[in-house]
Amino acid sequence: MALDAALLVAPLASVREALETITKNSRQAVMVVDGAGRLVGIVTDGDIRRGFLRGVGIDGRVAELMNRQPITAPAGVARDVALALMQRRTLRHLPVVDTTGRLVDVLLLDDLLRPVPVPNAAVLMAGGDGSRLRPLTDAMPKPLLRVGGKPLLEILIERLRAAGVSEFFVTVRYKSELIEKYFGDGARLGVRIRYVREEEPLGTAGALARLPKSLTEPFFLVNADILTKCDFGAMLDFHRRWHADLTVGTVPHTVEVPYGVLQVDGERLAGIEEKPRLDFLINAGVYVVAPAAVGLIPRDRAFDAPDLIPLLKRAGRTVVAFPIREYWLDVGQHGDFHRANQDVAEGLLD
Repeated sequence: MALDAALLVAPLASVREALETITKNSRQAVMVVDGAGRLVGIVTDGDIRRGFLRGVGIDGRVAELMNRQPITAPAGVARDVALALMQRRTLRHLPVVDTTGRLVDVLLLDDLLRPVPVPNAAVLMAGGDGSRLRPLTDAMPKPLLRVGGKPLLEILIERLRAAGVSEFFVTVRYKSELIEKYFGDGARLGVRIRYVREEEPLGTAGALARLPKSLTEPFFLVNADILTKCDFGAMLDFHRRWHADLTVGTVPHTVEVPYGVLQVDGERLAGIEEKPRLDFLINAGVYVVAPAAVGLIPRDRAFDAPDLIPLLKRAGRTVVAFPIREYWLDVGQHGDFHRANQDVAEGLLD
């Protein structure tokens, strides 16, 4: 935040003045600066309480109870560096000083934890029938199935909102009225939601051709039945760094073969590998799409998101793979749904 005079007091200020300033700024602290603007200390509401216990009076000088050696950061400190320092040292306030010791800024933990808005939208694919989860989806669309007491789609929106996304398009078809009734225009979640309605199945990505032409920035395209702690910000940075037309999120998947696998050369047995584990990278159902790619999607037939990969490759466009190393689960079948609830109960998504 910019330096705020409501955060400052002089060394000769009284404890009463410091307390009144803290009450007015609602930041639980004041910076103590001298006449030249140099930082000489910091006083928190906790310092004042401890001062009272030591016998410092309300009309005593703030210098009697201030922290004279507060942890500071240099001018120009990066946001992520400052946040890491504050979290490591359990700080709620971080004074920023120049080479002369003059206070130039005060960083607040609450501000640094607040997501930085991004101009990128997210398209959430929520139109499927959820047939593999019947009978759970007979009366309820899969995106509204609750995991840990909250609909799958709401969890996904909150994750993207934490990455700074505020503009959402939700593609709907099956029991769409229930999804629209629950989420409305998104105001309750602090975002804006618009719906792309499919009268007939268009495939997981066919509805992209119906997005407004005003989208000029790369956008996220995510299956609405995905639970993940994907670092969406890092994925977007990766997409931009590669100047990609499509970025595909990947997660590792291991297949355990329960038998001995034979290597055969003609009629000769060359060897055997007992119960091997085969490692693959699979499509996570999480993408970043350049707006220009949407123009290549056919409008005369259904089209699925994975079909974008060969379509763009044939057109000579750049397609890259981003490794998702955080928690990820495709809630597609009953076993996945039960695991999702267990994982949430165990705090794996916290």
